[in-house]
Amino acid sequence: MTALAMPAVRATMLGPDAAGLRRAGELLRAGKLVAFPTETVYGLGANALNEEAVLDIFRVKGRPLTDPLIVHVPTPDMALQLFEADKATATIVDVLATAFWPGPLTLVAKAAASLPLCVSAGTGFVGVRCPAHAVAVAMLTEAAVPVAAPSANRFGHVSPTTAQHVLDDLGTHDIAVLDAPGCDVGIESTVAKIDAHNSELLLLRRGGVSESALRAALDKAGLGHFAVRAKSREEPAVVADGVAAVAPGQLLTHYAPDKPTFLAVVPPAGTPPTASESAATAAPVDSGELASSCVVDFGGRLAHLAGDCAAYRDLSPAGSVSEAARVLFDTLRWTESVEAAQRVLLVDLMALRVSDEHVGALYDRMFRAASGRRVPMGEAQWTKR
Repeated sequence: MTALAMPAVRATMLGPDAAGLRRAGELLRAGKLVAFPTETVYGLGANALNEEAVLDIFRVKGRPLTDPLIVHVPTPDMALQLFEADKATATIVDVLATAFWPGPLTLVAKAAASLPLCVSAGTGFVGVRCPAHAVAVAMLTEAAVPVAAPSANRFGHVSPTTAQHVLDDLGTHDIAVLDAPGCDVGIESTVAKIDAHNSELLLLRRGGVSESALRAALDKAGLGHFAVRAKSREEPAVVADGVAAVAPGQLLTHYAPDKPTFLAVVPPAGTPPTASESAATAAPVDSGELASSCVVDFGGRLAHLAGDCAAYRDLSPAGSVSEAARVLFDTLRWTESVEAAQRVLLVDLMALRVSDEHVGALYDRMFRAASGRRVPMGEAQWTKR
């Protein structure tokens, strides 16, 4: 029997030097796709003003047109050109851009007419940010066009934080990949929609900038009347399949490994149940299931199970949310390589009562990686021996 040939790699690698950046800029202006690193994750970029180039992003990723794209620019002035902003909206953009750009904050406002509707999923609102990664900024400057870019992976799969992750998912496509390290935040940007008419900032996706940091920046600018609103961090907002969203990353299943994944509920002893614990209605994980599971831990809570499962990794033995965020996506991709594992168990951060301003952002990715599915760990498994 003849073995099936593996698809040929068509992606072109570019170095982060002057020649590579110049070539990346040329490709973007010519309507081609370029994957590039940011401080959050790798993005798959196209000229945001070129509708056919933008549609290529959706084709290559297998992404539905109902999921909008974030546009990346090198300067705040360029960002304002992409909004149809009144004076009040422009003021909020200026305040938050001064406080957080370059950085992992995406601001959403009414889109300028120059942007194709496919960028905004037909909603008429667009998210824009200035990334804080030297290679990304240099590429954007070289390209001299705004660059629409979602994560550079198969739609719904684990986000990429290295060039190799991009090649693993999209290497058979005719794209260029800028190879450079530095996705140090490790999870996507915060997405906040400006509603100047109602004096509200709506948190659509938690990320690298916290709700409390946004509140502090508005207060410092004398905008204490401007409310910051968000869904409970224990139950992330979910947009149904087929419904056009204003922000990306809103579907129930996202950032997901190619193995069944669950949140493993591990309640602290002697405390009342949280919403996470109460929602875990499945039967507890038994020893046989544990033996064929990858366990992804936080703060050593399940370290005693390392010898009883197929594979074990702790996102942060020290219990640091920022450290865990940096390695989350790499760890989720690692679980796919463990042949003995049939499922992935992610420790439920909400059940652990982790206290950190960024825990909601980290939990959002873990919740969606597990499609919101929770399983309780039996007492014998969560009680340290």
